[in-house]
Amino acid sequence: MRLASIDIGNDALKGYFGNFENDLYIPNIIASAEDRAIIDMEKDPLNAIHVEVTSSALKQNSRKVVVGKLAGKYANNDELTPEQDKSETDQPVILLLTALALDAVQHGEADEDGVITLPYYLSTGLPLDETKRGKTKEFRKKLQTGQHQVTFLKTPLYEGKTVRIQFEKVLVNTEGFAAYIDLTTNDNGSVKNEELLGKTMLINDIGGLSTDSAIITKEAEVDNTNSTGLKTGVSTYLDNIIRKVYAEYKYTINSRRDLVEIIINQDPEEQNHIWKNGQRISIKNFVDEELSTLAKEEYKLIKEMWRNVPDIRMSYQIGGGAVVLRPYLQAINESDSNYPLRFVKAEDSVWMIARAYFKILLMFCDAKGIDVKETVTSK
Repeated sequence: MRLASIDIGNDALKGYFGNFENDLYIPNIIASAEDRAIIDMEKDPLNAIHVEVTSSALKQNSRKVVVGKLAGKYANNDELTPEQDKSETDQPVILLLTALALDAVQHGEADEDGVITLPYYLSTGLPLDETKRGKTKEFRKKLQTGQHQVTFLKTPLYEGKTVRIQFEKVLVNTEGFAAYIDLTTNDNGSVKNEELLGKTMLINDIGGLSTDSAIITKEAEVDNTNSTGLKTGVSTYLDNIIRKVYAEYKYTINSRRDLVEIIINQDPEEQNHIWKNGQRISIKNFVDEELSTLAKEEYKLIKEMWRNVPDIRMSYQIGGGAVVLRPYLQAINESDSNYPLRFVKAEDSVWMIARAYFKILLMFCDAKGIDVKETVTSK
């Protein structure tokens, strides 16, 4: 039995396997690829994931795809769009099963047919709006009762290996409340940030395609009436920047992830700049225009939440979207209502939900008396 927590973010999949030391990050990009031409096989599997995923949880029962960094190099790659529900779209399932297969191929043993089978206790989640629309039960069922197999095609180290994934238990959490668990619980289950307990707070999880605005009550429960989820995130605005850059400079930014790396690059020479024909070109005007527009929309939502629930003490901005929007939100807030907005470190913002899912899984196992043999790092 193997423990896994997976946050299928709109920007990237983040996961922990076995313990908090074993993590995995895969950009949420796929491209159909029956085969691929290679001159020399890549060294790192994560740079060249090429798989056939067969699963009863998919609308198309079997697909041959490249995933993550490699898919970002394909002109016909697919990234999720705002109208797609995570619970009903094939792409999140493909990412999830691929991630589990990457772990299983390293920790499982093959049977006489050469198939690696490894049972998992999985903790994952859905956005607040999908949870409120009752999508959790169906999503859990199609994972836990489905038949799932991943065969590695032209993937370095793992080519030709097949993994059959079994789920002993699937927990489907709500993304916004999971963030509260991470903010108030250490990896070993003890309490941290005690000053947050007993206070009403807003957790604004700004993702690629959606924003989860979860109000956590003094009793550490989700306010079902006032918490909301919106199909608004950074992806549409990132896509707009990519289109504007191409229209102006005939330069193609291959994926949203590539653009985010340009925006948040800590090197001033690289931040908000592209390179074409050896020339450094600033795209800051396009970045400022689009992200300022989104920040205004996000700030309207924050004001509405505070208007509906005046006793909110503080609001945490988390998620990949919060990382790129932070300077814009702070500037608006300073000139407007000056709410007590809190931001976490960029790395914590990205990994918070996956880490929370693992903590919830450990709590579940402890409550059920399930012996967890993996060593979990305490912090």
